[in-house]
Amino acid sequence: MYPQRPVTIVVGFPPGGPTDGLARIVAQRMGEDLRQKIVVENRPGAAGNVAAASVARATPDGYTVYLATRANVLNEVLNGSTDYKLDRDFAPVGMLATVPNVLVVGKSSSATRASQFIAQAKADPGRLSCASGGVGSTSHLLCELFQRETRTEMLHVPYRGAGPALIDIMAGQVDSKFDSLPSSLEHIRRGDLRALGILSKERSGIAPEIPTLEEAGGPGLYVESWYGLLAPTGTPQEILTRLNGSLNTVLDDARVKNAYMRAGYALPPRLNTPEVFRDLLAAEAERWYWTTKAREISLH
Repeated sequence: MYPQRPVTIVVGFPPGGPTDGLARIVAQRMGEDLRQKIVVENRPGAAGNVAAASVARATPDGYTVYLATRANVLNEVLNGSTDYKLDRDFAPVGMLATVPNVLVVGKSSSATRASQFIAQAKADPGRLSCASGGVGSTSHLLCELFQRETRTEMLHVPYRGAGPALIDIMAGQVDSKFDSLPSSLEHIRRGDLRALGILSKERSGIAPEIPTLEEAGGPGLYVESWYGLLAPTGTPQEILTRLNGSLNTVLDDARVKNAYMRAGYALPPRLNTPEVFRDLLAAEAERWYWTTKAREISLH
């Protein structure tokens, strides 16, 4: 009966980051539920492409799964071709978590609400800058989506990662960034960054004092980062069902809920089936395809 040996969750980013941290929270509890060790294996490179391609080629027996993020969808959309196709080479298992995104500015900014920031951008097109973790990153595409929805123009300033971008925002070198809430929250609470709005329909449970972007006079942008498990195509249905059931058992565990709250992760929707995750992947691909086309974003 599955599993009869350790299961490996492959992560496309280095140890210590948010994706790795989430994998380790879930792996520990899933190991207890499945009564087998769950190993987290980090294979960083090409924004997750290296790890995803390796799992796509793995034996479809349920012993190697992949922790997917939006980066995998963006890689496909922006590169046009990768060593794998999400809809062809993977079978969804279920979602692990979502993470709110937030629009932040430096403490020296005169904007205290999203509506003021938008008004400033409209008054002087191209003057305000929007930092990102690199061309094609989630933060870059959120900036482009924001400009499309608000009919504004800002200067995109790409960095090699989110950390350096936040440092320059706090130093007043750039004006704004769309960032994951857990990444920015400590700086927001210290007063080094100002949060103008969460990109969700509702306020975040970990920072209820921050309004939604819509509440603050901005557009109704609902874009949360997400994490989910994928298995290689051809994995037997009974194994996918077993993994999904274990995942949902773990997500209902009070210890996991507490760990999520401390780290800034949010639980996925209550209906957490492979079909729901498959629909999300398809919707994400379409949404970002048209966003990149409209804003003429390409990695080539």
